[in-house]
Amino acid sequence: MYFCIRKLILKLNKMKKIFTILGIVALSVGINAQELLVNPGFEAGLAPWAAGTTGSYTAPAIVTNDAHSGTNSAAYVGVTATTGFFQNVPVVGGQSYTISFWYKSSGDGTDSRLWSVYKNASNGAVYTTADATTDEFRTNNGYLPDAAVWTKHTATMPAHADATQLDVAVRVYNNGTAYFDDFSAAITGSLGVMDVKTFDKEVVMNTLVNDGITFRLPMRSTVNIYTMEGRLVSSDRVSDGQTLEASHLNSGYYIVIVDNGTAKISRKILKK
Repeated sequence: MYFCIRKLILKLNKMKKIFTILGIVALSVGINAQELLVNPGFEAGLAPWAAGTTGSYTAPAIVTNDAHSGTNSAAYVGVTATTGFFQNVPVVGGQSYTISFWYKSSGDGTDSRLWSVYKNASNGAVYTTADATTDEFRTNNGYLPDAAVWTKHTATMPAHADATQLDVAVRVYNNGTAYFDDFSAAITGSLGVMDVKTFDKEVVMNTLVNDGITFRLPMRSTVNIYTMEGRLVSSDRVSDGQTLEASHLNSGYYIVIVDNGTAKISRKILKK
């Protein structure tokens, strides 16, 4: 009788741990539903970012040992000429958009800057300011302050009525060194909340696992894997389309929690 009661208590404690994890997930809400950029944190390499927008510019290196979050960042180290990279996204004329990113920069103080521009359907630049000194998307014709640690820069600008696209672009200048990570571009004020059910529908992953778990995500998120007893076995930053290595997991069931910073959802997986 004693052993039956003890076994029941252990089973209830195990279930309590699992329901505690799932309960925390169910209470969280809110995701970034309007992100325009693809691969904003370079976890999938560089594409669709590209060198430019001038033909002589070169692509940045993808650095795997110095990132604001996740594994990768994009960097120019000791460049010998003006260079930069960009990603083109669609916009709606008359709307205001906000660009943000994290960076580190060093040199003589004139080393890097945001240098983005709205364009019309003919690919021509369309400005909404009288000159570059009042254009936040061109760093007010200045430069990003030198920063030895990861620093966030944010700029907001209305789109010209004729604008249909936006080049989200940065530049680095002669003898400068700059690292970039975790970009965002969205309609100003659109980073609103969405219920957990909607987030749950947008997160897709295989629940029968051999060597890896492949994720379809609305944005880069933290993925935590727990044993059924509630022990954390791994925590990784994962981007849309990324496969997380799972060959190290023992056979059995696990709980996977996907957390974008404000919303969490869970899946139960079986490692074969």
